[in-house]
Amino acid sequence: MNSLFKISVLLLFAGLLSTACDKENFDEITPEAPDYQPDTVEVNNLMIALRPNSSDGLALGCITINYPFDLLQESGDSITISSDADFDAALALVGLEQVVDFVFPLSVTDSEGNISQVADNEELGLAFASCVPNGNWTYSPGLLPVFLFEDWCYSLVYPVSLEDGDGNAYTVNTEQELIDLFATVSPLFYVLPLTVTDVDGNQVVIDDVDSFFAAVDSCVGTTITPPVIVGAVFQIEGFGCNELVFPFNLELSDGSVVTINDEDDYANFVLGNDENFQLAYPFSLVNLITGDTLNIDTDDAFIESLEACGIIIIIEEPDSCSAPAHIFLFFNQGIIQCNYTVNYPAQVEAEGVIYDLDDMNDYFAVYNMYSSQIDAIDIVYPISITLVNSGDIIEFNSDAEICAFINDCG
Repeated sequence: MNSLFKISVLLLFAGLLSTACDKENFDEITPEAPDYQPDTVEVNNLMIALRPNSSDGLALGCITINYPFDLLQESGDSITISSDADFDAALALVGLEQVVDFVFPLSVTDSEGNISQVADNEELGLAFASCVPNGNWTYSPGLLPVFLFEDWCYSLVYPVSLEDGDGNAYTVNTEQELIDLFATVSPLFYVLPLTVTDVDGNQVVIDDVDSFFAAVDSCVGTTITPPVIVGAVFQIEGFGCNELVFPFNLELSDGSVVTINDEDDYANFVLGNDENFQLAYPFSLVNLITGDTLNIDTDDAFIESLEACGIIIIIEEPDSCSAPAHIFLFFNQGIIQCNYTVNYPAQVEAEGVIYDLDDMNDYFAVYNMYSSQIDAIDIVYPISITLVNSGDIIEFNSDAEICAFINDCG
């Protein structure tokens, strides 16, 4: 009985096996390929721009990331950095490609020594990209070194065209794209013209480096007396047919003197200061007609250099008001003269035309148009000045008031 049961079971198994192998009854199953999606690790591009700076921290452009701080690895572990040696050792151990981000918040110090906290990568990127470039201002007349303009009340209008030092072209559509490219490509330039928006929402087109500085001047309120705009890229204003020669000194309102050695020095100084300054004696000019070098050490010498260009300036004795009031007002301002600055906007009138003045450049433009008939220019009153030492504002309503003030301060 047991043997018969075993044989029956074997026959049943064989029948089932035969049925299962019948091609007509076979369901073909194709296994799906596994969908392996590797983890994507985003690396903070600002890591690439880190440089040794001092015993206090690592440099990121013009800011310093203060020690100690932590770096995040791809593995999720963090490394504490307390010195340049720690940073070098960390890179030697894991490699820069394995360090993906900072651990926030961070303590940072700006170029003026102010310490603050940055809460995230967005804040750090904005601080880094707002650093004023310390060079390449005369790289090309059609290019402007890249940095963000928020500190000077302007915002970029995207998309923005860029170019690197090798002539490679880029286009960025957002602020974050600009920051990422700025961190990885150096030097990097805006391709002009460039459109920006002021605080009132008005669009301003920057056509060249000089128009950029004019925009900065109108935003920050820096007064340049006389307008010192120099070099192959910067237009020359206020010197007639003469060109200002490097080096020269600028005198600040507190009496301190800063030496400007080249165009980059000038650009950095203007963008890093929001106070009044003027060209200090002595300085040198080159007459572009004769090629002669002129050493200017007094007001009289400066006036003579302008007269050689056909610009005639009449300066009467202090008790005489026979010269036009605009001559007294605009040419006597500054630290060397009566220690005041003219407040803008202002207006002058000549032959029935009203001219709006936003700075000394505008005044010189009108003056040059009427240099052979300076009596044709009249001040549109009221007009005011600010005394440099006290900050007091004095308003004038007539030529006689200006004359009396100049006589008293002289």
